[in-house]
Amino acid sequence: MISERLRTKAVLPLFYIHAAVICLLSLLTVMRSHAQETQEKIDIDNVSRTFILHLPQGYNDQQRYPLVILLHGQNQDADDMGRLTHFSQFAEKNGIIAVYPNATRGQWNIGVHPEQPSSGMGRRGGGRRGGWGGGGGGYPGGGGYPSGGGYPGGQRGGQNPDETKSRPEPADDVAFLNQMLDQLMLKYSIDSHRIYATGLGDGGFMAMRAGCNMADRVAAIAPVSASLPKAMICLPSRPVPALFIDGTEDPVVPYNGGTYKPGKFPVLSAEESAKSWAKFDRCEEKPAQDKLPPMVNNKDDKNKDKGAKETKTFTFSGCHDNAQVVLYAVKDGGNTWPGGEQYTTEKEVGKVSYALNANESIWNFLNTKKIATETQSEQKSAPEQK
Repeated sequence: MISERLRTKAVLPLFYIHAAVICLLSLLTVMRSHAQETQEKIDIDNVSRTFILHLPQGYNDQQRYPLVILLHGQNQDADDMGRLTHFSQFAEKNGIIAVYPNATRGQWNIGVHPEQPSSGMGRRGGGRRGGWGGGGGGYPGGGGYPSGGGYPGGQRGGQNPDETKSRPEPADDVAFLNQMLDQLMLKYSIDSHRIYATGLGDGGFMAMRAGCNMADRVAAIAPVSASLPKAMICLPSRPVPALFIDGTEDPVVPYNGGTYKPGKFPVLSAEESAKSWAKFDRCEEKPAQDKLPPMVNNKDDKNKDKGAKETKTFTFSGCHDNAQVVLYAVKDGGNTWPGGEQYTTEKEVGKVSYALNANESIWNFLNTKKIATETQSEQKSAPEQK
């Protein structure tokens, strides 16, 4: 009787240990099957730069995933971009790796200087040499979004020398994005032919700069609430497909062109911006025009759909290498992410439109765009055999 009790006492701990192991393994399996989000960092010029990585549900390193870079607006950060776009939830359902980089001091170095009213001299912006297309002058610059501010370093001329000395050197954000991609490619299973960039406001401008300077890695771009400055230099090494999403009532980046007040420089209208990018890609001159009916399937708050207007579309086709340039003109939209969150007051940035879902529109466009493989490129460039 005593020995039987001893055996029972000995068996019970083994049973609980075995059960605990099974529960732990089950938990690990569930965790691996669900989305994973981590903050990672890299050091550039002795400065730590951070980004948030969101892996899709059921991530499996035996398959290759497309990657979307989401660039936040000025005076925002990676967390803000995730919250106001809801893109991570969308990425989980569609098997996308989403990455949210953080700018230094909340501002991207988009490579342009503010316009100096007292100077009649021309301006030149950054850009790679010997690239694909032509075009003239600089990228839109940062500053105090949405309430104004100034360029985050690098301005020369028309300033007090002491002011210039006190400003920190601008971050090399192109180098940051390149090194970030290098690290991600080593650690995760990413399709190198399907890397994309999108962003809101200043992040949209940075997405354009990525398209101009990183065309060998970025397959296509989708800037939101961002248009081209009047003197833009953009020399991508290949035609880069682009989707522009702009609100017609944007108080920060005027839809019809004018002054981008935070950066203190003139910008093209949204329609001229798409037309200019179409020239970079050597598309047909005139776009096909159409309209998208407003979405009316918001289950959370049907009142959001009231008064939603149709979205005009301008599509430039016939581009080199099957590139495409599209503009979505969001009626009554502001400097906001359609279908996303109203992250600050309407007075400052305008309204969020719920007539369009930016996540779906962007992914429907990006999903079909790829950088050609070497074999495909060789086939295109090889002379015909007689």
